[in-house]
Amino acid sequence: MQGNYSSNYNFSNSMFFDLHFHGDEEVIKEAERLGYSGIGLTRYFEDFNSDFLKQFDILKANSNIILKKCAEISCKHPEDLRKKVQKSRKKADILIVRGGDLKVNRAACEDKRVDILSQPNRSRRDSGINHVLARKAAENSVAIEINLKILLKTNLRYRYRVLSQFRHIVELQRKFKFPLIITSSASFKYDLITPQDITALSKSFQMSFEESFDAISKIPQEIIEINDLRDNFVVDGVRIME
Repeated sequence: MQGNYSSNYNFSNSMFFDLHFHGDEEVIKEAERLGYSGIGLTRYFEDFNSDFLKQFDILKANSNIILKKCAEISCKHPEDLRKKVQKSRKKADILIVRGGDLKVNRAACEDKRVDILSQPNRSRRDSGINHVLARKAAENSVAIEINLKILLKTNLRYRYRVLSQFRHIVELQRKFKFPLIITSSASFKYDLITPQDITALSKSFQMSFEESFDAISKIPQEIIEINDLRDNFVVDGVRIME
């Protein structure tokens, strides 16, 4: 294990983000109370419509923390992924692909328009990430998600498997340096975990304090900043200057 847990990081002066968040106004307020600076309010592709966009604008106007629109795409095969990404990219601030199928995992890691590959280990015995996918995710700046809801909601009998999957993802991240984030996938306020508790829990899958801190602070903030600039680029590397 790298790093240590005696770091002098100041939680009160740091910014924390949860970019996979299915809650409502009550849960948003709870996230703010627990110390989050911003969240990605997530809706499934099928529910990412004008009604949600209107609701989002109202929530954003009444919120004291940063809110970003996240579309979560569930797909059966790579071609389905590409079509849904194309339809969602300009509507959503952040695009999340729900993983599990190895072909979908790979297609997500190869697509620069995708921000986050969620649950690559879903319904799998392995982590859903191998050396090839890890390299592709690093090349295309696709963040791999460690979804704590999977760990906390899994039957105790199988929780060791989830921990093993998370450890494997962490090991690959250290080697290939792809972005790695930790999320709650919260739908209710009791699904939320404080940033301090996340850094403590991450020890169980062998993340150092610094790694887990970055996964809820630095990396999600970079994802937000990159997407804030996305509309200013007409093609890769060419930016519209104000």
